[in-house]
Amino acid sequence: MDENWLANTKIARKAGQKIGLVQGSWDLFHLGHLRYILKARALCDFLIIAMDSDEKIRKRKGPTRPVIPEKERYDFINMLNIADAIVIKGIDEPKWNLIKTVKPDVLIAIKETYSDEDIKKLGRYCGEVKVLPRQAKTSTSDKIRKIMIASRIKKAQDIDEKVALAAAGLKRRIGYKKGGMPEPIPQLLKEVKNSSDPVCPVAAACNWGGKWYFSSNQIDFTIPKYDIEQRTELFYATTEHAEINLLRLLGEANTIDTPIYITLFPCDKCMKVLADKGVKKIYYLEDHPERNWSKRSHALAEKKGIETICLAKNPVNADQNDN
Repeated sequence: MDENWLANTKIARKAGQKIGLVQGSWDLFHLGHLRYILKARALCDFLIIAMDSDEKIRKRKGPTRPVIPEKERYDFINMLNIADAIVIKGIDEPKWNLIKTVKPDVLIAIKETYSDEDIKKLGRYCGEVKVLPRQAKTSTSDKIRKIMIASRIKKAQDIDEKVALAAAGLKRRIGYKKGGMPEPIPQLLKEVKNSSDPVCPVAAACNWGGKWYFSSNQIDFTIPKYDIEQRTELFYATTEHAEINLLRLLGEANTIDTPIYITLFPCDKCMKVLADKGVKKIYYLEDHPERNWSKRSHALAEKKGIETICLAKNPVNADQNDN
């Protein structure tokens, strides 16, 4: 690993070179990554490429990531001979620590990385924040999702059709009509169809930094088909819940002081995570009020001072669905 990167950076700066910093996971390196790095290279004289460690990626994106281990990702970037320095970011590194340490003349980022407010704050530590559009139509996460979709068909036939039917059932149960519910419910209901749960697809959303973020629950399709279709206890334990996936999208945000919108009332485990993140208001469309996890979740929300509001005018028990 490049242990002298900081010393070399200081030497380059004294020599009058323009220091650039670009950061990423670089997992399943693809054409978009290469284009992005090459554009970063053209914006500076001395380019630092920061790479998230395996632990950091796992914390942000879940136990199945990264696909490519840290050492291989490092060696791949090193062999490109584009970087003047390569830095690995650890799991416990404070927010913007590397940026504050390097104080780059130009920080290169994609639009989704920082909010407009973040970019203003970063001006204290950077000469310039250069925001680039994505350099490819698909991301690593998109590619992995497509692989999962191809794999999941073997576990549950016609899953997309089943999810669409479940989503339509949700609309009927809550009496959904266009214009009858506040933002972001229309988009939230569309996001339901991106779930991989054919029995009870769920979607979540929040507005963070002036931008809406949406997520859905995803099944671990490595578990037996029986557990998926029969909704055993194992199924619940191996589902990536929409709320957790939403928090992953928000990255390193320590406190979420914005309302959460969700189609199904959060389970007790998700409620605990939301409470720990500082969430104080949750809007939902359906519930499983007779289930023990729902009772525990409502009790926890009340204990933590979280306001829960049902947006459906005439909600029907979510158990009374078409599946």
